[in-house]
Amino acid sequence: MTGRDKKKNIADHVFNGSITMSGVCVTIIALFRVMKLGILTYADEMLALNTFIFLASAMLSYISLRKEENTLSETIADILFFIGMTGMLIVGIIIVFTAY
Repeated sequence: MTGRDKKKNIADHVFNGSITMSGVCVTIIALFRVMKLGILTYADEMLALNTFIFLASAMLSYISLRKEENTLSETIADILFFIGMTGMLIVGIIIVFTAY
């Protein structure tokens, strides 16, 4: 496997993970609205921001999958995915401390 194939493999995983995580964010926001928990925390606003971060990551990883040499979009997509996952960790901590 060459270096470019490995990068495309990473971009493929970032693309799939970003799409999945944006769906998770939207689902949790909907659950907050149903359970009327959005008033107590900023978690739903953070999840909305995370949704946009994951969608931007998915777009950039898709661009890097379509082009031969686009390492900048691969790098930015990977960084955005990491930022989004860190945001999800923070939201999880907020939910645990406000729910219990």
